[in-house]
Amino acid sequence: MNISRRVAAALVSVFVSVSLIFPAQGASAATITAASAVKSVVVSDVWLATSPRAARAKISWTRPSSTYGATIAGYKIEASANKTTWKTVVSNTKSTATSAFVSSGLTAGAPTYIRVSAITKKGSSSKVGNPSSVASRTLTAAPQAPALLGLTKLSFSASSHVVRWVPQTPAQRGSAATSYKVTAKPTVGPDVTCTALTLNYCTLGALASGVTYSISMTAKNGRGTETNVDEFQAQDADISLQWYLGTDHGIAAARAWTATRGSSSVVVAVLDSGITTHQEFDGQLVDGFDFVSDATKSGDGDGRDVDPSDPGDGLGADPSSWHGTHVAGIIAAKSDSLGMTGIAPNAKIQPIRVLGVQGEGSSLDLALAIRWAAGQDLNGFVINGETLSDIPVNKTPAKVINMSMAFQPRAGTNDFAPCPYFVQQAVDYAQSKGVTLVAAAGNGDTAFNPVDNSRVYPTNCAGPLSVGSVGYTGDVAFYSNFGVDLVAPGGDQRAAAGAPSGSSGMIYSTSNSGTTTVGEPIYRLEQGTSMAAPVASGIIALMYSLRPNIDVKIVWEALKASVRPFPAGSKCSTDATRCGLGTMNAATALEALIAITG
Repeated sequence: MNISRRVAAALVSVFVSVSLIFPAQGASAATITAASAVKSVVVSDVWLATSPRAARAKISWTRPSSTYGATIAGYKIEASANKTTWKTVVSNTKSTATSAFVSSGLTAGAPTYIRVSAITKKGSSSKVGNPSSVASRTLTAAPQAPALLGLTKLSFSASSHVVRWVPQTPAQRGSAATSYKVTAKPTVGPDVTCTALTLNYCTLGALASGVTYSISMTAKNGRGTETNVDEFQAQDADISLQWYLGTDHGIAAARAWTATRGSSSVVVAVLDSGITTHQEFDGQLVDGFDFVSDATKSGDGDGRDVDPSDPGDGLGADPSSWHGTHVAGIIAAKSDSLGMTGIAPNAKIQPIRVLGVQGEGSSLDLALAIRWAAGQDLNGFVINGETLSDIPVNKTPAKVINMSMAFQPRAGTNDFAPCPYFVQQAVDYAQSKGVTLVAAAGNGDTAFNPVDNSRVYPTNCAGPLSVGSVGYTGDVAFYSNFGVDLVAPGGDQRAAAGAPSGSSGMIYSTSNSGTTTVGEPIYRLEQGTSMAAPVASGIIALMYSLRPNIDVKIVWEALKASVRPFPAGSKCSTDATRCGLGTMNAATALEALIAITG
């Protein structure tokens, strides 16, 4: 079965010359015995106003009772958070002094355990002595203001509102006794406040109906205070075209970014046409792979290889789509002063090529790509009678797999594409590894008439999140298939009234100027469930960044609890089969995730 995107070393010998140096005749290496344990270690909390957030300590001790004829050359200081795993914070004080200040490698707000060892020297030999007994102290620092998960500008019709923030680590709190205060400041009238000690929320009461309040948050402990009043605002030049990031018509990305902008440890695999060079991807990529096995359809002249770049999928009069490049930018384009920003700009993209000329690909290749993205070693794996070999192990397995592709039924037919059993097995394997799969629901039949996505593969496989598309108005896009799980902004050029000038109500992202072969990096507007799916993948990447140990079940639970209601009178609001449970929202997804996980 074919799938389509339309709906969505040279050998070097090195010789090393080694010189061996032997001791002079009659000389022998000094024999040195480890010094006895350092005694009476004391840890004192030392806080400095000039570096208020730094944990700092003075550590003092008594020299060991015996050095066994060697001289003391310094002391080694180690720290631990659990008395089991130790890290060196001072490798050698290079002094006989029995105290030292330590200002790096320490953690505030939680017990810090310290041990000290003497370093002795005799002749040319040195040795680290036995460690001291363990001493402990909870070090303090000024707190960081927590990241708000709510709007910083609020207008209420209700008389109260719950404000949530991201729970802080002990290091962020700075001490065990840190309090939080939320202040709602109206343009006219008295401030409204609420406070909390250990919780990650409080309730603002006595809010005046229809009044707009500015929300700020202060963290306070004995070492200081800090106030956080701003959402993170991307500064990319074309951010105004990215309406799908906004609060009114998009996913409320700025609110979500106060909590996280993604993590470099979270990888999103983009199973697509490959990727082209673009300034938005500098530093954003991890190693991928090209799984297109048919050299006649690959477009790059060969079969599977380690190069997942997109050579262009155009054929004849059909220009290249640069589809994978566009999808990848939506997820994790770099946030800087240029162009656009991705939804999770600090996450990583893993380009995996499964679509060749004219966006066509093999189901077998897709199954292998899913397994590889999830971290399976494919060497020796047998599929369709083929035993695989010479495929590098994926050193950076994905937490999210994006599949912006689908079988497209012919208009006026009942074409049906079931999920092949070997693809379903690959999906099951990925989910067993804690990977969330996202699939575009499809853009209707060949005439763009929506169909039930149960007829459309791979979105009809059991497990992937099936994502439909809405436009600027929040209503379902004209092409988006039925029977989806959720919807996300994917653009709709036919319903673009009110959209930012120049956007045409579509999705702005990375692309390439080439017609058939690779040209220059550019940006392009596109629409489709192929665009809605990476919006969902970007949101899920933020969720894994905030809570790395969550599983697929928790991701789905948080998404269901966080969807935005459909606009009154929209097709989505009147047809329960058309748009699933609701529209995805990044900020409320993180709120729901915190509520579930604590």
